[in-house]
Amino acid sequence: MKKKITVRYFAMMGEKRGTQNETYETEAGTARQLLHELQANKALPLTTNISRAVVNDKFVDWDSPISDGDLVILMSPFSGG
Repeated sequence: MKKKITVRYFAMMGEKRGTQNETYETEAGTARQLLHELQANKALPLTTNISRAVVNDKFVDWDSPISDGDLVILMSPFSGG
């Protein structure tokens, strides 16, 4: 069953996608499946380095479920100092 979610992209991911936020319809059941779907649909290049997923403001395991209405944030590695 398709669900409508909001996907938020940061930094280079947003630049590659051409947007920082978008409403996206998916049949993916987990964060991992969503990432693979976005890569297969060429929404994100396979070479994009994504290290973490956040669902509804909580860092989650890649196999965590996603539901209709969720906010999913895909985070690339970052460092600070």
